[in-house]
Amino acid sequence: MEKTWASGALELLKHADSHIELDTAFDKRIAFISIDNCVEVSIRSFLAMPKSKSGINVSRSEHDAASGSFPMLLELLVARAPDRLSGLDTADIEHYHRIRNTLYHEGTGLSVDEQYLRAYKSIADILMQNLFKITMKPPELRSSLEMLIQNWNSIDKLVKTALDNAGFTSTHKWEEALATDLLSEADINNLTELRMARNRLVHSDTVDAEQIAFWAKRSVKFLKDLKQRLGVQR
Repeated sequence: MEKTWASGALELLKHADSHIELDTAFDKRIAFISIDNCVEVSIRSFLAMPKSKSGINVSRSEHDAASGSFPMLLELLVARAPDRLSGLDTADIEHYHRIRNTLYHEGTGLSVDEQYLRAYKSIADILMQNLFKITMKPPELRSSLEMLIQNWNSIDKLVKTALDNAGFTSTHKWEEALATDLLSEADINNLTELRMARNRLVHSDTVDAEQIAFWAKRSVKFLKDLKQRLGVQR
């Protein structure tokens, strides 16, 4: 897709990048707010694209009605293009948007933990890929939460692609995957546990560094094992 549709969002991400490395509470607040603005602009721009570009049909009245409300934009994206949220959860975005509102309205003296800052940047990067097919520069994964989010995105897409390619029905995918040995019971347990841990840690109001590090490490191993099982080369 043309990058022109994502130009505004890309500018906001670049602005965030210019502040992320600066170790002050002010710069972390500005970076976080810019990332949130990027997420909102990305969704609004995607929903405004012609059907020939986006592959979805959103009327002008629907777009205008949702434009003034972040939650309504998310709802419209879920309703029209749920596949574009692969590897993500709207609850993630809603959670970090609430943090952004706190920083914006009560920002003086407040900071944001770097784990959350880099986690939200990863979510924005994934959204840019999903909506506009723009691959951002691979992150250096300096935080474990960032690694967990990126790995879960890869795991989720890998499993969905494998199941879709196998032609499994949407209602009994796990049972069919087990029956054909595409996935093992251990794989399904790992998927369930990783998803629950990821969601809990991403939405937590406090940073549990030990738990984040544990699940990030586990996501690395499971992604590697899953690629071997599914015959994925990279």
